[in-house]
Amino acid sequence: MTTQAQAQSYFPAADVALHDDGVRVESYWRDDTEVRLSVIPPGARVPDRPHGQAQVGMVVQGRLSATVGEVTRVMEPERHVCVAPPGVGFSAVNPTESEAVLLELRRNKPGESYPAPSGYFLEAFESRKFVGMDVTFFVADWIEFMIADIPGGGEMPYHRHSHEQIGICLEGRYDMTVEESSHELRFGGTYFCASQEGHGAVNPHADVARSVNIFIPPRYHRVPGQKAKKDGKQTSERENR
Repeated sequence: MTTQAQAQSYFPAADVALHDDGVRVESYWRDDTEVRLSVIPPGARVPDRPHGQAQVGMVVQGRLSATVGEVTRVMEPERHVCVAPPGVGFSAVNPTESEAVLLELRRNKPGESYPAPSGYFLEAFESRKFVGMDVTFFVADWIEFMIADIPGGGEMPYHRHSHEQIGICLEGRYDMTVEESSHELRFGGTYFCASQEGHGAVNPHADVARSVNIFIPPRYHRVPGQKAKKDGKQTSERENR
């Protein structure tokens, strides 16, 4: 039976902070990993991270001008992922007249390494159908993002695997189960699955539910994201047989 403490580790409540410049941050923690959703007003900057953390970010609404190391890119919603290893600077500003929302994963786990891709920024690695969902992957050496659309009435069947998995609802709503604990997730709602913790998702509604699911290490593409796309597809096909 799932205890209340276990359920809270699967579906943690958000810690909310409002900064002087109007940036609102929702923070979700499990152990050494933090998921943050920052709502960034026009002209405002993303709060800094502790020096020892790795940081992976994706804009989910609006636009940001982001700099990792000495590389600057305009990040469009769900089109780019930036990877900043520990010790490499990250900054971002909202140059537009509308709010932007940045999704970040911050992590510092003993024994892990966090290499960055060449140029620090990733574009989509592969898009395809997967168990009835439209999915898009962004892949680095140590982490993989999968954006997934669960159609109305669709599901991700209950399963378990050796990879850590973290998910965040981006649009709509769906029912997420981890072990024996189930929650309805809406925008920003976050779940954490450790290795071999069973999980599955169901969308009982008519509208599509959209989420980003993060795998550490990569689950579907066991190659660095900067390698040839063809190699990644071949690896994916072997693993899904």
